[in-house]
Amino acid sequence: MGDVESGRIAERMRESRPRILETWKARVRDAVPVARRAHPLALLDALPDFLDHLADTVTSPRKTAETTDEVAAEHGRQRALLTDYALDHVILEYDVLRQVILGILSEEEPLPTPARESIVEAIFLAIRAAAREFTRIRDDERDAAHAALHTSNQELESRVVDRVAQLQRSEERFRHFVQSVRDYAIFTLDPDGQITSWNEGCQRMKGWSADEAIGSHFSVLYPEDGRRRDEPMDHLRVARSEGRFRGEGVRLRKNGELFLADVSITPIDEAGQLVGFTKVVQDLTERSLLVQERDLSRTHAEAMVMEAEYRNRFIATLTHDLRSPLAAAMTGAELIARAPDKTEKVRIWAHRIGTAVERSDRMIKDLLDATRLQAGEQLPLEFEHTDLRPIVGELCDDLTTRHGTRFAVVTEGQTSGFWSPDGLRRVLDNLLVNAVKYGDPGQPVTVRMRSLDDRLLLSVHNEGTMIAADDQEKLFVAYHRTSLARTSGKVGWGLGLTLVKGIVEAHGGIVKVESYPKEGTTFTVDIPLDARTRPEVERRSEARLDG
Repeated sequence: MGDVESGRIAERMRESRPRILETWKARVRDAVPVARRAHPLALLDALPDFLDHLADTVTSPRKTAETTDEVAAEHGRQRALLTDYALDHVILEYDVLRQVILGILSEEEPLPTPARESIVEAIFLAIRAAAREFTRIRDDERDAAHAALHTSNQELESRVVDRVAQLQRSEERFRHFVQSVRDYAIFTLDPDGQITSWNEGCQRMKGWSADEAIGSHFSVLYPEDGRRRDEPMDHLRVARSEGRFRGEGVRLRKNGELFLADVSITPIDEAGQLVGFTKVVQDLTERSLLVQERDLSRTHAEAMVMEAEYRNRFIATLTHDLRSPLAAAMTGAELIARAPDKTEKVRIWAHRIGTAVERSDRMIKDLLDATRLQAGEQLPLEFEHTDLRPIVGELCDDLTTRHGTRFAVVTEGQTSGFWSPDGLRRVLDNLLVNAVKYGDPGQPVTVRMRSLDDRLLLSVHNEGTMIAADDQEKLFVAYHRTSLARTSGKVGWGLGLTLVKGIVEAHGGIVKVESYPKEGTTFTVDIPLDARTRPEVERRSEARLDG
């Protein structure tokens, strides 16, 4: 191949350089996915100079071989600095370049064999130089990284050894401290609530030794009603979700004694995983006694303030409730006065007046009876032979008309005795109305009557929101309304359960409430089958005879 022809081919290569570069860039991005993320300048880096030297290679192969080697080494160096590039990508770029150059130069006429061989050989030498430089840089980086990693591992290992020794010493000191604490019960639990450690303060406060406690579930430290309400696991759930549980509550000693405790539960996390809980308990018995003594002087004043508050709220409710039946009676009376000759309407209006007056009378009667009970008196009841079954049936039928079929009656044994029929009707009416008012409307209300020896157990059960423990203690206090009653917007005077308690006690009986989240609420009345035999009745009978 002559010098003229070689020069012409070199000139064609220089003229086609922009086209060669653009074509090469497009094909490389198709063949090498990582090249799509490379900046165009980084992608083209040393190739313009390489094409110039490649053109010179066609005319003077020996003169430009060394320069081509330098340009290719620079290309390999730049590619090594791109972390996503591999050696295969560099070699593929040159192979694509070979195809593009030979293809473009052969479009007008076949490329002479000497020129083709010169270009191919130059590209091969460039691949070798680029690969050698790419490999050298990557090897240097790997060696430097290995050296740094080795040094870092040595430093980390030394620090770990020192830290483990410190932690062991700290853990030993902490364990000794925890075990020596006598005024606080400090113990640990696994994620399921099993006791895993037990200090001396635990044994002193709760009575169980470490051998007895470790491995047991910590729910044994709660009283029965707390376990039924699922308080132990609920406290763990709160500690886990909020980072800590803190509260006061009644706890149990081994000997069955109950005591007031201040409790703190903290979750133990390791690497983001829950591995257990730490629990610290303080016995508040002594503090509670001191608080009780301190509060004795304020009890009477606070009770008076509370009673005044209840009375004010009651008076407001009473005023509102009495206005309705009285207004209805007044309206009926006015209508009768205007049209006395309309017999049928007069009869209807007179019936409404009578109903309104009866309702007002019941309200006043409840108020008077509640006032007697607050004064420490018992309600004057007349006892007669009474069958409770028809009374229950009548009340349930009436409520079924208003609230649908959701009342179930269960009887076991005798349902009759010597009681006040009006009094027990008022008891049942209050309990059933409360069950409907606060129970789950989709669940039944169950009335159960069961005779046991010489007593009758009468219970009303409903499913629904649990009555809070604090409210259960005040349910039967006059004018008191539970937090559930206040927040739900249910109207009421707060006298119904007071009257229930007074009527039941006038029968010589007791009434109690049990309310749990999963079991619902049950009011149970326990009265003798013959209320005439109770001590209070006998004493009043003797007094009348003596008088």
